[in-house]
Amino acid sequence: MCQFAGFHTVLPVLIGKLFNKKVYIILLGAECHNYPKIKHGNFRKKMLGMATSYSLRNAYKLLPIDDSLAKWENNYDTSEPKSQGFLNLASPCETPFEVIPHGFDDIKFNFKPENKIKNTFITISSSVAPPVFYRKGIDLIINVAPFFPECNFSILCKNDYLKIDELPKNVTLIAAVPYDKLSEKIAEFEYYLQVSIAEGLPNALCEAMLCGCIPIGSNSFAIPHVIGETGYVLKKRELEEFKLVISKAIDNNLNSELALRARNRIQKLLPLNTREKKLIEVLMK
Repeated sequence: MCQFAGFHTVLPVLIGKLFNKKVYIILLGAECHNYPKIKHGNFRKKMLGMATSYSLRNAYKLLPIDDSLAKWENNYDTSEPKSQGFLNLASPCETPFEVIPHGFDDIKFNFKPENKIKNTFITISSSVAPPVFYRKGIDLIINVAPFFPECNFSILCKNDYLKIDELPKNVTLIAAVPYDKLSEKIAEFEYYLQVSIAEGLPNALCEAMLCGCIPIGSNSFAIPHVIGETGYVLKKRELEEFKLVISKAIDNNLNSELALRARNRIQKLLPLNTREKKLIEVLMK
């Protein structure tokens, strides 16, 4: 069992072929992406793309966390290639695959409406340096913030790039918190922003929705499916459209209802025990 595909999966897959062993690869995102402009995705590099293709074509079974990783048309950022997903990028890939999504803990990530602070937005990123800065849409968030001075936009991150004194006054950087304290921090915010150019099935978005954060996300891979009818989807990576989406969100009088619906959607769509059950079923076949 391997997680992600790339150089590290070539040898296990080769051994599996030689000795008739079943090799499964869990697909999470980068091995299904090709975004050369922002320097993201295995297929933007020739040798890494070849190693990834070999692994995907010769594994026993692929286990993507969302069906968008198999085949996806990028209509969000038109400056990047349109055809995404391993069926496009590693073609011809005839390896059987089964979608097994992540599951999320609705006890650890809980909803306390009384703790919400109105007109507050948060996003989480492991880094704010390029290329993550662009892939996660941090630039878009910083650019939209000055148009909404009544709102606060927070970025929970390791700050390895941004100069605080150059940020808009209503953009706050929050230092990374321990995982066991993350739920408490997220739950304070009214909205969660996931305006990424490329994703798989983003954990932070789903955990924030369990905490009653109203989701605002990009039209990218699993994001619109996760959000459903519980929040707002940014169709194009354009500042003017993003401004309209933010305006619509803060003017909505039904936000308390949306917050509860967001939590309920993750509880029903991505329960924690379902992934465990499906993984066991696959391995026992």
